[in-house]
Amino acid sequence: MKDRTYGKEAPGALSPLKQTSIRIILLKTLLLITAVTLGLISLIFSFMQYRTLKSNATRDMRSSCAQVAAGLGRTVKEMDTILLYSIASDELKDEFSAYMKAESSFERNRARQSLAGTMISLKGFDFAMRQLNLYDINEGGYGVGNYNGDLPFSAKYQSWHDKAEALAGRKYIFAPARDELASKSAGVPKDTFYFSLCRMFYEDFHAPAGFIEVKTYYEEVFEPLKHDISALEPVIAVYDGDGRQIYPKEAIFSYYAFKDKGDGEIVNAYTGKKQYLCFSEDREDGLTVAMAVDDAVFMEPVYRSFIPIVLAVILIFIFCLALSAALARQLSDPISRIYAFLLDAKKPQFARLEMPDSGVLEIDELKDSINNSIGLQESATQTMLTLKEQEMQAQMLALQSQMNPHFLYNSLSMIGEMADSGMTEEVSGMCSDITSILRYISSNREMRIRVEEEMEQVDRYLGCIKRRFGAGLDYSYDIADDILDCMVPKLCVQLLVENAVKAVMTHREPWEIRVKGGRDGDDWHVTVSDNGPGFDPAVDRELRHNMDEILASGVLPSLKIEGMGILNIFIRLYLLDGIPFVFDFGNNEEGGAFVTIGGHVKEREDKSRTEGK
Repeated sequence: MKDRTYGKEAPGALSPLKQTSIRIILLKTLLLITAVTLGLISLIFSFMQYRTLKSNATRDMRSSCAQVAAGLGRTVKEMDTILLYSIASDELKDEFSAYMKAESSFERNRARQSLAGTMISLKGFDFAMRQLNLYDINEGGYGVGNYNGDLPFSAKYQSWHDKAEALAGRKYIFAPARDELASKSAGVPKDTFYFSLCRMFYEDFHAPAGFIEVKTYYEEVFEPLKHDISALEPVIAVYDGDGRQIYPKEAIFSYYAFKDKGDGEIVNAYTGKKQYLCFSEDREDGLTVAMAVDDAVFMEPVYRSFIPIVLAVILIFIFCLALSAALARQLSDPISRIYAFLLDAKKPQFARLEMPDSGVLEIDELKDSINNSIGLQESATQTMLTLKEQEMQAQMLALQSQMNPHFLYNSLSMIGEMADSGMTEEVSGMCSDITSILRYISSNREMRIRVEEEMEQVDRYLGCIKRRFGAGLDYSYDIADDILDCMVPKLCVQLLVENAVKAVMTHREPWEIRVKGGRDGDDWHVTVSDNGPGFDPAVDRELRHNMDEILASGVLPSLKIEGMGILNIFIRLYLLDGIPFVFDFGNNEEGGAFVTIGGHVKEREDKSRTEGK
């Protein structure tokens, strides 16, 4: 067993399991609560805002639709007023009847002039009304406006004839159509469309007399619908009482796609787009105005209104994030400091936890409890150390009291043998050295001395042995200067030398004793070796077993004066220095035995300074 160092490295502490810090846990928890709360509030508010904004947008769109319908209704009413005034005019009816019945050219021209004047006066000077036509129930007719003169076609060939006849005097709005005769006479493009109303009128005895028709330009009627009706820029369609689309000219969406369903979302059969549609129906005129907006456009203001909400939620979340981080830091920092304090293996043994009050009752009470516990632990440790020191001193005195008579017994035996041999001068010198050694041994002033002082006593002892055996004994020292101030338990080296002397004397001369000391890093050591028979294997095993038992249990065996040797020294090192210390023994390869004792230089220096105080 070479260079056996007891307790040189303390067992390493188990590293704690990796866990999430309390700050992260608190931060995550607070953020989760904040996110859930904000999410629920935002969801509820957004839903309410969505419903409100959608309701407002729907109301505005319906209002715009109603305004468009009202504008068309006014135009239709103005046109229908001319029809009603004309039908109510007996003068007009009489002049038209005279015109249709005139046989000579003279009568016909005079009747025409009179009829034209009456029709112009009924039409008025409103140039928005472009044409007023009177049709006989059978053939012929007369018109004023863009075209003035006889009508070259009969009412029965008009597209509106059958429907107007079926309505029996009620107004009929029919699909916009061209009137090439009126357009040519007015000098406008022949493909100009006209918007028309007509009614059938009766004679005095309620017999059908003919039809009356008023026309205006299609574009002038529906031009307002092309302008900004609403900020949503809706698509507008106008339908007559039969569900035919009269505006615009191209198909927009089917009348029956919304007529029975009412306002709401539809899928446009022509474009495939999802649209929001509302309509307004004038039951008097039979016109229906439908207004549709693509769903994305309709909802854009609603979605745009969510931007401030989203920004507000983000700002509130950032504020809550900062607040949560501050709160988590306030709660976790004291706990982290307590944890770091408890985990710090390098702090002074009974250092107090220095930490300002956190403002959290439980944390502050935990800090006070830890400091109180440390105070109690320090008090208990001081009491235990005092008792331990008293116990150690008692054990050391007991060990030393065993060593004193042991050394004295051996010394007196040696003096007796030298006296028998007549070595008077050697006996005198030996008595002087033994007196000095006994004074050194019997001093209870200190348990530990410098290596240099211990070696002085070893030198006196070997000098005594040398006087007796002369050239038969050879000894030497090799002690490094840098360990002379290291502290060693008193009599340890001297006792090792004494045991070595006893061991070599069982063999033939010459006897060799070597004492060597030095440093190995922070460790110092002193080795006593001899050329004797070495350790018996059984003794070696027993000694090691006893030493392991002492280290494991801390219980010291009872020692006798005889045979206490190196186990005594091992116990003294254990009692005086505790763990760590250096102790080793065994047999040399070239023969003989060795015993090494030692310790750590820094610890020796610290203890030396402490004892010096």
